[in-house]
Amino acid sequence: MNQPAPDAAWQIQTLADSAKLLADRGELREAEDIYRRILEVAPYHVRSLNFLAVQAMIRGELDKSRAYLEQALRAAPDRAILNQNMGLVQRERGELADALIWLDRAIALKPEHRNARLHKGAVLMELGRRDEAVSIYWQAWRNFPNPELVANDPFTPLAIRNLVREAAEHIRAKQVQLIADALAPLHERHGADALARVDEMAEIYVGRRTPVYQHALQRPAFLYLPHLKADPVPARSKFPQLRHLESATDAIREELRAVLASGEGLAPYVRIPAGQDPQQWADLAGSSQWSSLHFYKAGEAVKENLDRCPHTAAALAALSLPQIPGHAPEAFFSILNPGAHIPSHFGLANYKLAVHLPLMVPPDCSIRIGNDTHGWKEGECLVFDDSFQHEAWNRSDKSRVVLIMEMWHPEVSEAEREGIVAMVGAIEDFSRKYGGAA
Repeated sequence: MNQPAPDAAWQIQTLADSAKLLADRGELREAEDIYRRILEVAPYHVRSLNFLAVQAMIRGELDKSRAYLEQALRAAPDRAILNQNMGLVQRERGELADALIWLDRAIALKPEHRNARLHKGAVLMELGRRDEAVSIYWQAWRNFPNPELVANDPFTPLAIRNLVREAAEHIRAKQVQLIADALAPLHERHGADALARVDEMAEIYVGRRTPVYQHALQRPAFLYLPHLKADPVPARSKFPQLRHLESATDAIREELRAVLASGEGLAPYVRIPAGQDPQQWADLAGSSQWSSLHFYKAGEAVKENLDRCPHTAAALAALSLPQIPGHAPEAFFSILNPGAHIPSHFGLANYKLAVHLPLMVPPDCSIRIGNDTHGWKEGECLVFDDSFQHEAWNRSDKSRVVLIMEMWHPEVSEAEREGIVAMVGAIEDFSRKYGGAA
C-alpha cells in the first residue's frame, strides 16, 4: 500500500486536525468535506473513513456507511471502534446476527469497551434474549466509574446516555424481580408492616427511591435501612452481651501474641481486585501496614485460625453474630502498624454495628467516627455505626491491635433480619447469574 510522501503526510494530518476541530464544534458538513478531500490522496485514512461512515449511518445511507467501514477495516482490521460501527450498521440493516458478530469482535479486541457492550445488550433485547442482554448490560455498567453520572452528563453523546439509561432500566427490572421473589414468602409469613423498612431499603438499592439520611456523615456504601436510629457511637452499657467477650480479653491477647510472634496467616487487609482503581486505598492496598487474621470472612469460618485461637473462637461463638451468607459474620484481628493511617470511608450498611475489642493500644492511636474522635481502652469494647464516615490512625511506635466483629443494630427486628438476609441473597443471585466476565 503506497504511503503519502512526508510533506503529504503532514498536510493530511493538518487537514484531519482541522476536520476534527470542525466536528467538535458541530460543523459536521464542513468536516465531511475535509475528510473526503483527505480520501482523494489517502484512500485508506481510517479516521476519515470512520467519520464518514458514521455520518452516512446517521442519515440512513447504510450501504454507503458499510462501504466506508469495509475500506477502513482493510487498513485496520483490529481497530475496535470500526468493528463496533460495522455492528451498528448491520443492526440498522436488520441483520442482527451479523451485528452480534461484529460487536463481539469489538469487545474481544478491547474488553473494556463499554459502549460495544451496551450496543450488544440492545441487540440481544431486540432478539428477545433478555437474560443475555441483562448480563452484558451489567458487565458494561460495572465498567463505568459512575454510570449514573454518564446517564445525565450533557457532555456525553445523547445516544450513549440513552443506552446507559436503557441498561439501567433492564438491570433494575431484573433486580426488582429477584428481590420481590425472595421477599414474597416473608411477606406472607410476617405481613407487609413488619417488612416495610426492608421494602423501602430495596427501593433505595434499585434506585427507585432516594435515601434520606439522618446525618450528613452517614452514607452506607451498600445498603441503607431507613428510619433506623442513627447513633454514631451508642453507649457501651446498651450491650451487656459483650461483657463475656470483654472478660476473655487476657486469654484472647495471649493468643494474639502467639499469632504476632509467628506471623503465620497474617495478610494485608486491603486487597484491590485486578483492574480496579484503589483510589483512596492506594497507600494500604497489598500493604502489611494494615494486616489481619480472619476467623470469619464473608460469612465463612476460617477453621485453621479458629483452631489456633480456641479462646477467641469460644468468645466469638458465644455472641449472636449476624449470619448473612456471603457477607457475615466477619471477625478478625486488625493490626495497624506504627505510622499507618486508615483513610476516611463508609461501611457497607447501617443495620449492623461494628464492635472493636481493644487488645493492644499504645498511646497516640485514635479513630474518628462522624464528627468525634475516640480512643480505645484495652478490654472495653467500642461499638459504633460504621455507616458513618470513619478513619483511624496509629501515630505511635508500636502496633495497635483490636479484635473486630459485627452485631445486629438492636432496633432491627427478627422479621427485618430475615428480610435483609433474603434481599442480600437475591442481590448475590443476580451477581452470580449475570456477572459474567467484565
